[in-house]
Amino acid sequence: MKPKYSSSILFVFVLAAQLLTMEADSKDECDVRVKVPRNTRYNTFLWEDLRINCTVTFCKDPPPEVSWYKLEQDEVPVNFSRGSRFRGEWKRLEHLKGVSFLIIQKTVTNDSGVYRCQSGPSIGYNINVSVSERVLTTTDTWTTSAAPETAHTDDSFLPSVYRIVGIMVFVIIVTAVYISVESKSRGVSDAGPSRDAPDPDEEHSYHALPMDQIYENTQ
Repeated sequence: MKPKYSSSILFVFVLAAQLLTMEADSKDECDVRVKVPRNTRYNTFLWEDLRINCTVTFCKDPPPEVSWYKLEQDEVPVNFSRGSRFRGEWKRLEHLKGVSFLIIQKTVTNDSGVYRCQSGPSIGYNINVSVSERVLTTTDTWTTSAAPETAHTDDSFLPSVYRIVGIMVFVIIVTAVYISVESKSRGVSDAGPSRDAPDPDEEHSYHALPMDQIYENTQ
């Protein structure tokens, strides 16, 4: 009976050890997960700041350390030293979830390429970054330079035209009134004195009555 009892105890210990190992493995698998969607792409222009990110989930605090790499011929760690244009930032979203940011300040064409974030054994999908020059079209150039100048010219030209037309109309009206007054005064002076008006030089004539009529009236 003792050998059977000893073998049973040994079996229980082996089973417990396997369970503990499985639990430890599950904890290791749950430790950190880096999540980046497939075919992630960022497009930006020269001298603009760019912020790319990857989501990280973990099982316990503190948050894990996240590393960023640029894939050239080999994986090159991104330089976060002082004075570099690259800067890292962490933002917690939930209790056991956060986002790691890679910030590229004042991008240049050499910043184009493939980037990757990694935390421990967990590696995110590739992130494609494209930096290009901003091209101004002919329409944009005309809109920004020629249009304001034309509008300014029109705004300054129209008031001048209105003032000139107003002055000309005023001069015409004054001239017409002056001519009308002058023509009336000349007409009065040319007409002379009225025919019905009595002549002051003309002597009054008196007609004498006969003496017999005077005598009859007195009687």
